[in-house]
Amino acid sequence: MLPHLRSGNRRWCIRRESPVIHDGMGDGLKGNGNTEGMRWAVAVDRKDEWLAMELGRAVCRCLADCGCRAALVHDGEAEGLEAAVLLLLVNLANFPAYCHQLRRAGRRRPRVILWQMDPLPPPNASPQAEAVGLTAGRWRRRLGLSRSAAAMSRWQKLATLIRLREWLCKVASGPGFRRAWRLMQNYAPEPLEVDWRQIRGLMQSWRNILDARQEGWLDHLAASTLQRTHFLKARGIPAAFIPVGACEEFGCEMGLARDIEVLFLGRVKHGRRAAVLARLREELLERGVALQTVVDDCYGATRTRLLNRSRVLVNLNTYPWSPAWIRFLMAARCGAVVVSEPTGDREPFEPGVHYVAAATNELAAAVRLLLADEPARARMAAAASEHCRERLTLVRSVESLRLLV
Repeated sequence: MLPHLRSGNRRWCIRRESPVIHDGMGDGLKGNGNTEGMRWAVAVDRKDEWLAMELGRAVCRCLADCGCRAALVHDGEAEGLEAAVLLLLVNLANFPAYCHQLRRAGRRRPRVILWQMDPLPPPNASPQAEAVGLTAGRWRRRLGLSRSAAAMSRWQKLATLIRLREWLCKVASGPGFRRAWRLMQNYAPEPLEVDWRQIRGLMQSWRNILDARQEGWLDHLAASTLQRTHFLKARGIPAAFIPVGACEEFGCEMGLARDIEVLFLGRVKHGRRAAVLARLREELLERGVALQTVVDDCYGATRTRLLNRSRVLVNLNTYPWSPAWIRFLMAARCGAVVVSEPTGDREPFEPGVHYVAAATNELAAAVRLLLADEPARARMAAAASEHCRERLTLVRSVESLRLLV
């Protein structure tokens, strides 16, 4: 059992009571919203401890402010199945044990909400590419990978041969995912700047959502971007657009001297983003502008302090069609302005108002222009900060989630 979470005088926990019994699936869009006092379990992935815990704690706090009882749980823990509502954060792939348990639970289970924050396949993927990728995504179920190795002891891993089965899954599904990637490349009007391994993760996420809906235990689905919402609705899956809102865990303005001109936060080992970042660094250095990169272990107070020292934060899209809005929230909370490749979505942030959007080959020029006009940079930072204080808040996001139940 996880330790109870505390913040000030609040305490979040789930008491052991009989699980909720209900019939059928929700429409994924509307509920009565009358959830005051209801017990929620907020499930986070133990493999992504820092960001998941930050967001999970914040969601629990917002639920407590709304009069609900809430606790953080990890995959497979009994508290999640005993709650009235189980909220799964980020991606169903993070919760293989819960997926297995809920599939077998029948009617005696909590009401389940997925808040999808990870990317899904490109919206213009061909039907053939989707079909091939979804078929390849069945291998995890065929090989009985219903529990994460991260949650198992050394002896459990040996007894279940889980590492061998994970390897077999990659070998067996690889040809299908590679073929799906080739079909997407042939069908797309422009080359998709992702490799087949990235497509594997996206198609597996889509496979998991389809399976959960068909099995009848995923009651409500919320997507954190418009692209994901449109993707799901176009394929007959009801989904509510609920962007992740800003919260105190994402940082605050500290009044520090902004001695870092340009900052990049994120993991970049190889591929398109590595090449773009290297070219951007060279172009900025030619004009005497230093680009600082931080690629590992930058969370919590360390991240907040870095963003408070930065004037500009550069965002490079891992997936061209899928914006990473949480990075924008963190920058806005700390007073840094984002210069980003185009995102395709005009919500929840608007280009030209809350951040600067520029084509990849124009990023360096956009950064220099912003650095040269400090009043304009300060106005944009203030607009983004006000947006996150007044409208784009996690409290509002959680209130929208409550309306689903």
